[in-house]
Amino acid sequence: MAKVSKADKAQRRRAAELDELSSWLLRETARLLKRRGKKLSSAARGELERARDALSAHYDDGAASFDPEDVEQSAEALDRVLERHCARWRKSPTREYLEAVGGAIVLALLIRAFVFEAFKIPTGSMIPTLHVHDHLFVNKFLYGLKIPFTRTRLFGLRTPARGEIIVFEYPYEGDPDSSGKDLIKRVIATPGDLVRLANNVIFINGKALRHDAAAATSDCGESVDQLGACPDDADRICVFNAGDDANVVAGFATRAEALDAIAAHDGYACIAAKECGAGQAWTPQIHVARAGDTGFAMSFNDANWPPERYDPLRFEHPARAYMPPANPDFPAFRIPEAHVLVMGDNRDNSKDGRYFGLVPVNTVKGKAGIIWYAYERDFYRPDFSRIGTLVHEETDDPACQ
Repeated sequence: MAKVSKADKAQRRRAAELDELSSWLLRETARLLKRRGKKLSSAARGELERARDALSAHYDDGAASFDPEDVEQSAEALDRVLERHCARWRKSPTREYLEAVGGAIVLALLIRAFVFEAFKIPTGSMIPTLHVHDHLFVNKFLYGLKIPFTRTRLFGLRTPARGEIIVFEYPYEGDPDSSGKDLIKRVIATPGDLVRLANNVIFINGKALRHDAAAATSDCGESVDQLGACPDDADRICVFNAGDDANVVAGFATRAEALDAIAAHDGYACIAAKECGAGQAWTPQIHVARAGDTGFAMSFNDANWPPERYDPLRFEHPARAYMPPANPDFPAFRIPEAHVLVMGDNRDNSKDGRYFGLVPVNTVKGKAGIIWYAYERDFYRPDFSRIGTLVHEETDDPACQ
């Protein structure tokens, strides 16, 4: 391969610099002629157009040759004409660059505020539909444009529908774990619906949502943050105390063995069920006792809702509205206007509407749309099977309408 001399490199570098300068001058001239051309005299406009055409001719397809000296002279001539007739309207390259960057930032902020926003799943309450650390795009336009930093909605195409996964601002004060944070759950009931949960089956207006339970159990996907390569043997999988990577509990030959050991220790596994309604289908999971376990009692939520009595040790204050005598429809509950009931798909391990109360529609930020990035269960490798997948599953099954 022939070596390129320093002279050739310098010549190419100079040509590139001239190209950049000429391109900027021609853009600047076109902008000024379009916006300020009527304010120029015919003589000034003619001089400016001739200088522009002289520089542009060096880059025409029919140009005989490209002489850097001639290009530089033409660029300097156009720059002088611009300075003579348009100095008060000109932009420096730095100003033009800063305006372009600033415009891009403003556009990105407007899109984030009113159209789409990226969201990261913080907890496992939506397993198996959404996993911890999934990255989503949320459609903020569908339910209406909101004035930033307020709950004032300008307009909207519609309100959240049953079965949709929504992102909302936690609506109640006084909860150090959730106040001021964005949460993500699935809409189970909308205004006017009479809803109850009986033995983990949802009833809407007296009719059970289709509920097809799977036959086999599996691990619940809730303990993946406790697994990782063993410090002393990267080929083995170690179980750590949650939140303490230095405290190794045990090591196993495979990930499956480690997950099975965690499930055995917890005393429960999970069983998936297929639910559907309002044209949407989704897959929640519930905790079940493992074969031979007798001490199973691991469930954040009860299999029945609403409860008969308010328990201040278990429920947040807004949940008091579900309890008699405030609830004339007990053992069901009728959703009031401008509110929705939300639950997590990880039905027994979800701090949701059964615990903290209903979600006012004006706190809803948007509808989850697409998973744009997902991890494998070790949180290190991308999960290409889930990247780019839609969060919602629509169905034409008549039983799900």
